[in-house]
Amino acid sequence: MAAPLAAPNDDHLASLGLEPEEGEEPWVRSVTFDGTSSGTVTVTWDTVAASAHLVWELGSDVLVEISRETVDSVKVDSQGDGHHVTITSHSDGVTGTLSATVTPAGVRLHDSLLRS
Repeated sequence: MAAPLAAPNDDHLASLGLEPEEGEEPWVRSVTFDGTSSGTVTVTWDTVAASAHLVWELGSDVLVEISRETVDSVKVDSQGDGHHVTITSHSDGVTGTLSATVTPAGVRLHDSLLRS
């Protein structure tokens, strides 16, 4: 099993105006960000399994779905009139950063998975 990942606690998320949802296990959290006309982005992480999952939906359509294993950290911060999420991961010879910025004006995703 991977080492527990570093992730924001419920108090930090609440201070950003977010309402974290507990998963089936107490160490699983989900946060949904509203991109207004651009849809919603939901990020779910499991601190014990060191995994994260991002889903961008517009209505009933899934636009993007990305999962990561061997996650080192999940960071959530406010940025302007929205929020920014960064998920960092690593495995044998590969390092990755997945980031999402969600504002009322839109959603921006950036995914980098490179040999280390």
